[in-house]
Amino acid sequence: MKLTDLDFSGGDNSWFDLWHTHVDWDGNGNRNWEARLPYLNDLVVKYNKLKIELKHSPKDYQLWILIDEQDSAEDALYIHTRNPNANNFPAVVDNILAEIKNKNLKDFIDSLNMTVIQVDTLEGKLFYLYDEKVGVPLTKE
Repeated sequence: MKLTDLDFSGGDNSWFDLWHTHVDWDGNGNRNWEARLPYLNDLVVKYNKLKIELKHSPKDYQLWILIDEQDSAEDALYIHTRNPNANNFPAVVDNILAEIKNKNLKDFIDSLNMTVIQVDTLEGKLFYLYDEKVGVPLTKE
């Protein structure tokens, strides 16, 4: 699905239940940093496009980037709203201070000036990135 196919009208069918898209389906960015960087940049470009589209949304929403420290194929862009599937809005992630060991990834994330939340999993660390001035935050207030 293309970003231009998404419905931001606020109508009955305009909702997102943890909708997301990946940009590196094959995990090519796992080879090295030079291979991963274009995919991360693509996520940021798409995030910024969605930020503009959602700016006029009549519905509350959440918008974030998820970066998997270990697996570029898992990096994704998310939109979430109230939806008929579940009473799961807003999504809330415990705010843990991010400790990013990969210097290239840390420098990239720091350059975005976004709020970063770290979640530790059995497979490694996940980083949730979002702009606190856009939509509903991922953390409890």
